[in-house]
Amino acid sequence: MKSSLIPKQTSLTIISIFMLSVYNVIFLPLFYLILILAVPFDKKIRKGVMGRIGLWKKLRLFRGQFPDQKVVVLHCASMGEFEHTKPFLLELKSTHPNLKILVLFFSPSGFENVKDFPAVDLFTYSPHECIISIWRFMKIVQPAVWIIAKHDVWPNQVWMTHRLNVPLFLINASLHRQSSRLFWINRGFHREIYRYFTRILTISHSDEINFCQLVDEKNLVVVGDTKYDQVLFRRDESKKLEIIPKEILNSRWIFIAGSTWPEDQYHLLPAFKTLSNKYQDILFIICPHEPTEAHLEEFLEVSSPVKVIKLSEIQDYNDEKFILIDRIGVLANLYSIAKVAYVGGSFKQNIHNVLEAAVYEIPVLFGPVNQNSYEAQLLKTQRGGMEVRQSQDIITLVEKFYLNDVYRRETGIKAYRVVTENCGATARSVEIVKKYLDE
Repeated sequence: MKSSLIPKQTSLTIISIFMLSVYNVIFLPLFYLILILAVPFDKKIRKGVMGRIGLWKKLRLFRGQFPDQKVVVLHCASMGEFEHTKPFLLELKSTHPNLKILVLFFSPSGFENVKDFPAVDLFTYSPHECIISIWRFMKIVQPAVWIIAKHDVWPNQVWMTHRLNVPLFLINASLHRQSSRLFWINRGFHREIYRYFTRILTISHSDEINFCQLVDEKNLVVVGDTKYDQVLFRRDESKKLEIIPKEILNSRWIFIAGSTWPEDQYHLLPAFKTLSNKYQDILFIICPHEPTEAHLEEFLEVSSPVKVIKLSEIQDYNDEKFILIDRIGVLANLYSIAKVAYVGGSFKQNIHNVLEAAVYEIPVLFGPVNQNSYEAQLLKTQRGGMEVRQSQDIITLVEKFYLNDVYRRETGIKAYRVVTENCGATARSVEIVKKYLDE
């Protein structure tokens, strides 16, 4: 196998070397000191640290099995970013059957919940963000291409891929004009990172314009977002999986609130209580973004005296109007049974994936914090999605959809059209990456 670990003839700029030094000598030691101190107290951090033990042995075994095949590395922050890349990985694998794909996760919530996927040959944690660990990873794996999904860009990964002549891509790239990466105090640092990407594949022209503040325009390509292809890919499979028994759903009008946080529930619960008293056949399904024991207990406490049943106890269902989802990985399936959906995060910091609901031809509601989502803006423009700012807005819209099914269906078709009119990013992204693999 021809090694991809050939130093570039063009080295890092003087500014980049300075940034690299500051990052590795000052910032990174502080970051890891805080991480180590947090290990005894934070279960998620502890899992991430412990999960990386044995990484090198796993990588050597993997490379030993496939010594002559090219390897593509995909780095994801968590489960959501990986889900959106599935059609891309399948297409890439179909064009290069002998290619080996290694998927890295930064977060335990991604690594611990991922299941086998036919296009992926190995799932593992990403190496620690220290220059020696990244170099060691590169030496063992010898990647032909390195891909980062969405936004989880780590400086040492970028600088090392550049130094070792590994083509580097950012796919499904988005950059809001109010992003902290564009603040004047941060912009210079991020320029010295993003300038080393071989190509940045943006989801829209507005993102391309924003990225122009960090990189040369020639390194940017607008291809769209593979999440449109992913929700279409998953749609038919989701309908086949029964999460809640059909006998419970019969003759029910179902409203699903997905990926919710306490800030969302503060507005949703009063609306739910009002609607459930008025319309006896409405069934409310609430799916928290993080169904931890603490979040579930908090929900049960604030929902009192309403009767709520957890999904794990659904065998004891006794005509409750509220079902609380206490497991992850089923939300996309649940949207398939809904008449209307609300997507959470939109009263907190950032809205979650609205397309997971829109693909089922249902109206999509969300709160006012939705500027981070290009898809939410499209839904608003096309009238397939509506922004709500208080409990009364939710009551008014849901009641309108409940009483006028024609209007509900028309709104749902508009939401679905947003998905179908923006698919195709998978093929465009694969075509760009293929050129570098074929070289």
